[in-house]
Amino acid sequence: MDKEQRTAFLLAQTACMYAELEAMKALNFERQQKGESHAYNADHFFDLPSRYGITHNQAIDFLLEYR
Repeated sequence: MDKEQRTAFLLAQTACMYAELEAMKALNFERQQKGESHAYNADHFFDLPSRYGITHNQAIDFLLEYR
């Protein structure tokens, strides 16, 4: 992959992460409306970038690998 393809991949990963994040938020909201405890806590949300490989260091490393 060249640098542009790697950048596009990171953007795609970010979009996927945001889709999951919104689904997590929706489930938490739904459970809250039912008087139930949240399915996801702060740690679950903070773990998302790492799981998708898009933390600052992961992204920099990935972009620099193409050289």
